[in-house]
Amino acid sequence: MDKLKNHWNISSNTQLILILLVFAINGSLSGIVTKPALSFIGITKNNIHYIAYWILYFVIISLVYFTLLIVISRLFGQASFFKNFAKRSLSPFGFKRFF
Repeated sequence: MDKLKNHWNISSNTQLILILLVFAINGSLSGIVTKPALSFIGITKNNIHYIAYWILYFVIISLVYFTLLIVISRLFGQASFFKNFAKRSLSPFGFKRFF
């Protein structure tokens, strides 16, 4: 745990537990939300080529993941950590200016 705390520049075990909890909730919720969202906009495995479906699924789940990451992190009081995390994760794709 100390390596992770040093890597993330955090000092307390409580903050580490909250961060790990946010990651767990966010990852699960992103998967749960994405499939119905695709169905809602009319994209299913049955009406689109499977390669196109998985490309769209990846794009949508990525957008959902980072949106929910900011929302859930605010609920747990870890918004500053996850804002920096999202900025570092999305900067290679040109999204840095949005943070």
